[in-house]
Amino acid sequence: MSRPSQQPLLRTSAACVSIWPVNALAFVLFDASKEGKRIVLGMLATGGVFIGVIALGQLAHWASSRRHKR
Repeated sequence: MSRPSQQPLLRTSAACVSIWPVNALAFVLFDASKEGKRIVLGMLATGGVFIGVIALGQLAHWASSRRHKR
């Protein structure tokens, strides 16, 4: 003999339609992923600027030392 707590739950159409918290969570996560993508791209751009400045400085140093050797 089964107790009432062990009986299967009946699903209603109203319970299946009310998923606004899931939609809100998906929107927040999607927005966070877009923000994260922007941050990563910004960090890559900043790193590219740093590497470009270092490369330009090294190239100038190399050209200067080459001129002095002649």
